[in-house]
Amino acid sequence: MPKTGSSITENISIIKGILGLISLVVDFLEVVTYSKLMRLRGVFFEAGVLVVLLGVLSVLLFVDFGGESSRVADEVFNFGHLPLFGVTALVILWVLGGRTWPVRDWRKYAVSFAAALGLGVVTEVVQSYTPERYFELQDIVYDALGAFTFLALAYPSHRASRRSGVWWWKAACAGSIALAAAPIALTALDVRRMEGAFPLLASFETRIEMDRWETEGCCVSRAKEHATHGVYALMARLAPGEFPGISMRWLEGDWRGYERLCFEAFLEGDRPLAVTVRIHDEIHGRSEVQNYSDRFNKRLVLQPGAQQIRIDLDEVRTAPQGREMDMSRVTNICVFAYRLGEERVVYFDRFRLVRGSGLDI
Repeated sequence: MPKTGSSITENISIIKGILGLISLVVDFLEVVTYSKLMRLRGVFFEAGVLVVLLGVLSVLLFVDFGGESSRVADEVFNFGHLPLFGVTALVILWVLGGRTWPVRDWRKYAVSFAAALGLGVVTEVVQSYTPERYFELQDIVYDALGAFTFLALAYPSHRASRRSGVWWWKAACAGSIALAAAPIALTALDVRRMEGAFPLLASFETRIEMDRWETEGCCVSRAKEHATHGVYALMARLAPGEFPGISMRWLEGDWRGYERLCFEAFLEGDRPLAVTVRIHDEIHGRSEVQNYSDRFNKRLVLQPGAQQIRIDLDEVRTAPQGREMDMSRVTNICVFAYRLGEERVVYFDRFRLVRGSGLDI
């Protein structure tokens, strides 16, 4: 006859053992599941940070905020690439470092720099296919400088390294950032000088003034030859092409109350040169379709040697078809040749607005 009490005790022990094993398995699964959830949460968080970073970059680099542009604003926007991609590199480093700070593995710094620079190159390529945007090598230089300097400043240095003088490279990085910001101050100074010199629009007496001008099919430089105001004139070497010429993009001041635009020109060679003077206002510049009939266009024939060009501002004001030009917001003066077959050299100086019958300011 079996021992019933002992059998029941053994069964209870077995059941307890099974329950204990189940409890261990459940505890293990809970730990593993929690660990996986924590890791997944970390992955999702890091992915979210990178998505937000890409969103911020997209907004700042691709969205046209409208509003009035200026030389200083353009310089600030250009310099903005430096801190923007500096912060981008630090965010990438923080993610690669497991969201800890400081990160001491130099290899993660190298990967962060390469990733930020690659992102900068990609955004410039994309901008070349985006309306109102274009590829600019200078922006990539700012991107690289920002990523490098911010990562270098963030790299932890040991106490012994500080005593040995390794701090100098961090000072050099800070100095590089300051030098990169210098064009903002120089441009602001030139804008202030231009406002003070108005109604003199251009005299080419300073190097920074050359940044007001853009060229197409043309090389320009300051030259002492044939200057009529101060020491320097603008020498424009027009290359053969469709529309070689110069364009003054940044203009300050209100043209209302003035009667003429005047400037001096000196044409090298022994043959005349036909050029067109084009003037437009902010309304025309912001139009999606910049119609020929919506701006001032006047064909002139430059003769060999020195001459003074005078343009009646009443003609400029009434030139757009169906409206009057906004003389308080004239934004561009362009002088160009059409279908030039050979290289010609023209000197320009003293672009100015004139009141009354006088020719001088």
